[in-house]
Amino acid sequence: MSLKKIEDLNRILTELKIGSILIKRKRNGEKYSRRFYLDEHEDFISYYQSEKIFAQSRRYYIREIDEVRTGFHTLTFGELLKQQIVHSDDEKLAFSIFYNNYRDELHLMANDEQTRYKWVLGLQYLIDLYTTKGQGHIIHDTNWILSHLRFGDKDKSNTITKPECQQLLADSLNIELPEDVFEKLFQETDKNGEGILTPDEFINFFHVLARRIDLYEIMQKYVKNANEQTIETICMNINELLYFLRTVQNQNIITYTSKQFNEDFTVQPITMYKQVQELINKFEPNIELQEKGLLSLDGFRNLLLFEDFSLMKPWCSRRPYHDMTRPLNDYYINASHNTYLFDSQVSGDSNPEAYNRALRSGCRVVEMDCYDGDDGQPIVTHKFTFVKPCSFESIIRYIEPNLFKASPYPVILSIENHCSIIQQKEIARILKQILGNQLITAPITTKNSSVLPSPEDLKHKVLIRSVKIPSTTTTSKLLQDEDIDENNIFLNQLNKIVKHDLSDLFVFFESMAFRESDSIKNLYLGSHSPSLSERELKQVCRSNPIGLIKQTRKCLLRMYPDGLRQDSSNPNPIDAWNIGIQIVALNYQSDDHMMELCYGKFIDNGGCGYVLKPYYLIDIEKSKFNPFDYLKESSIILSKDINERPQRLILTIISGQFICRSNEKLDDISDPYVIISTHGILCDQQIKKTKFIENNGFNPIWNETFQFDIYFPQMCLVRFDVYDYDIFSHDDQLAYFCLPMTTMQTGYRHIHLKATDHDSTYSTLFVHVAIENK
Repeated sequence: MSLKKIEDLNRILTELKIGSILIKRKRNGEKYSRRFYLDEHEDFISYYQSEKIFAQSRRYYIREIDEVRTGFHTLTFGELLKQQIVHSDDEKLAFSIFYNNYRDELHLMANDEQTRYKWVLGLQYLIDLYTTKGQGHIIHDTNWILSHLRFGDKDKSNTITKPECQQLLADSLNIELPEDVFEKLFQETDKNGEGILTPDEFINFFHVLARRIDLYEIMQKYVKNANEQTIETICMNINELLYFLRTVQNQNIITYTSKQFNEDFTVQPITMYKQVQELINKFEPNIELQEKGLLSLDGFRNLLLFEDFSLMKPWCSRRPYHDMTRPLNDYYINASHNTYLFDSQVSGDSNPEAYNRALRSGCRVVEMDCYDGDDGQPIVTHKFTFVKPCSFESIIRYIEPNLFKASPYPVILSIENHCSIIQQKEIARILKQILGNQLITAPITTKNSSVLPSPEDLKHKVLIRSVKIPSTTTTSKLLQDEDIDENNIFLNQLNKIVKHDLSDLFVFFESMAFRESDSIKNLYLGSHSPSLSERELKQVCRSNPIGLIKQTRKCLLRMYPDGLRQDSSNPNPIDAWNIGIQIVALNYQSDDHMMELCYGKFIDNGGCGYVLKPYYLIDIEKSKFNPFDYLKESSIILSKDINERPQRLILTIISGQFICRSNEKLDDISDPYVIISTHGILCDQQIKKTKFIENNGFNPIWNETFQFDIYFPQMCLVRFDVYDYDIFSHDDQLAYFCLPMTTMQTGYRHIHLKATDHDSTYSTLFVHVAIENK
């Protein structure tokens, strides 16, 4: 970023701190004029409240904002425009803020275009800045450190007394120090001996408290004369650091060949002193040490906290690296179930923002249950429930800008069609009008007509998956019908062209009920996309698992949650992935363990929503792979046609840093412990856990080692869950991280944990990873 642009942004942020009049709009037409402002520390925006008694202004924290959207591209502004409460000329003044994972919205109008421009630009800059900030940034951020002092400074003296500091440790930093340890630390940093810490002294107090003894012990293993170097003076020279990175870490580094981050880069091993010096220059905060080619403990921590040196190989998470030219049915596809819902299956609103949340998380298959609307326009809702409908047109219009923000690869609109012929034609018109050239309206030509096109063939395209409703009884109808006669003479007419009633809309994938009978299965085409419930999946897995895998060679299969899951809970997706099912539709609105596995699966391949299946699930005729053949570890012998190399994963959970609290027990210091679990083929599913550390969520130390023998690494996910032990009630989950085993880097690694709602946190685990071939 140029110096001038930085100066312009700083000027804009200064103006936002002064504040400006914005009009808050609601869907019912109510409006409120308020002076909105940016907090002086740039943590949140708020407004000066009216003169009403007991009125309190709302804070909108930057870290919770998901999107800032300009114009009238929301349900609220759409309704106001429809009712002529606002006018089309006002669109250039409007913007909306979405937060709390798109569940909440704030709709604003400025008095002039320049004011809106400043707010939108300033907020987007702060959001981008926050998303790039990790623990490595905040431990050096004096504003962030002093925010804890402000929290503990009850008398607003801009200093903190000893009792206030001790209480602050428990309330804000999530740790209870032994009395003697606290006294020693406080006295070391209280230079005047007055029992009060100034802001500068508190910053020093924090840095000493946050000092990494675990990293100091590691450095001692690889530096000469380690016993002569204290935690304050220890340094690695270039030779020692090169040895550590090559031998201990087996480290590769990314070199960018394009100014566009994450676009073009090369992955290279660290072999030269020049590369090591560049790392020292980047991570060592002391200029004198940089010039001497030395890396201090602070620099060592900065290096290991950097994303490229974390647990997951950065080239796996930043861009697609799988072969994207294979047929669509060779991939697992990130999919959602009843995407329009934010709540349970029986209540709440149908909301386009639920789609936007899923799409921006990498989801590529979204579902719409379409019914006739009273005004002649189709609606999306969950019929026979209390779910409030939303117009189909509103959903398509408001999700269109986000279709390809997270990934360039195709989006599949899975439409459950319950509409009359007239309103089906409206669905076709809306899709064509809004999506334009993005919508596939004709078959894609491939060298082999029976083979589906690839994700690469379909970049930036939208495909329709729906039922084709025939004008007369046909084979297609018979395949969809629940009461099917498998010997029906019409089955040989499957290849007959069927006219359907979605106007001339091209249905790329024909949705139909799953049939287990061989006489039906053999007639499936690539354009067919059978669905089966989780209950049906269990039944077929018991009776004919290889037959089910073979069907995935022909077409896209979809598994969906049972109807009894009215709380929007999710089935275990591992069961379906093990059998090769491509579309495992999950309830994105539920932040449960099953969604954590979904995020872990699709964090791979650049988060593009498509993950190539292992070869033995693609060429089932050759591999004869049956996941249920591998139940007991002791009896496992892999066929030479199964291209897997069994491995032993050895994990040492060393320590944790800045572990977040439970949302349910904000006044309780965490007693954290870690559960490590592996998820994949049945023989590879294991769970192990550490002991709990009492009253320390700030810097707990475990130093516990666990071993996992994994026979199918390509199918294995590794999940780390941090829990808060509670002797009196259930243990609350605090944070997690999940990733494919094949994407793990070995050596000493930080795990950047996610909150239970998948938001980023400053929390980390520090681990050592070793992977050995069995």
